[in-house]
Amino acid sequence: MKKSLLILGIIAIGFTSCKKDIEKETEGTPIDSTVVQVDEHNAKNSLDYQGNYRGNLPCADCESIETTISLTEDSYIKETVYKGKSSKVFKETGKFTWNDAGNTITLSGSAAPNQYFVGENALFHLDVDGKRIEGDLASKYQLSRIEISEPIALVQKEETKTKEVPKVELKNSKWRLVKLYGKTIEKNKDSKRDYGITFNPDGRFSAFAGCNNMMGSYKLKEEVSRIEFSKVASTMMACEDMVTEQELAKVLEMADNYNFDGKTLKLNKARMATLAEFEIIK
Repeated sequence: MKKSLLILGIIAIGFTSCKKDIEKETEGTPIDSTVVQVDEHNAKNSLDYQGNYRGNLPCADCESIETTISLTEDSYIKETVYKGKSSKVFKETGKFTWNDAGNTITLSGSAAPNQYFVGENALFHLDVDGKRIEGDLASKYQLSRIEISEPIALVQKEETKTKEVPKVELKNSKWRLVKLYGKTIEKNKDSKRDYGITFNPDGRFSAFAGCNNMMGSYKLKEEVSRIEFSKVASTMMACEDMVTEQELAKVLEMADNYNFDGKTLKLNKARMATLAEFEIIK
């Protein structure tokens, strides 16, 4: 009997000791709050992102692209100057949208790459796939917040009056060629047809620039303003002047992004100057 009581006492002391050890271990082990808590803070709801940003982005055929972006709640004004090449200011206005994470904006209607990661007092220009630039040039793809005397709210209000939501769908539209490599294209009096391009809803296009009919396929990524022409073919007639036609064919081969506002269409290659500009044919 005494042996049984002794054994039970030892077992009870062992359980008490284990319990205390478990409690001590629990108290000394920090709980990873990230497992059970979700941080809902992001640039969209936590940062004062509205304001003006400026920087000099790398340029393939000029010194740099001086870029200024002014943001209001959901609209933007973007001004670019190709330093060392021209003093002309290229101005764009429109709306921007946020990604699901609330940390990246896309400038609708602006030529791709048109996405920016929003940081504290800075915008980081992303590549065509929406990724941060890495390597030695990473720091050159940053626009820093600045203060300017002109109140952007008033300017934005005036600009957005002329920047309406496009009523024309690019996939079903017809365009007249007005500029090619920056040169104005005058209408040929001897031609019964407009120089230009037609987009069909089935993913096919047709184009004409004075002699042969060109045709092929096109693909759009409208969310990032990307375009790709493929399977381009043409009739084989010989004409006296085929320079414009050959240049337009080259544009269709090179173009990888576009600007579209319902009235004008610009075909571009990366950050180069606009290759071809068109106006809508009503």
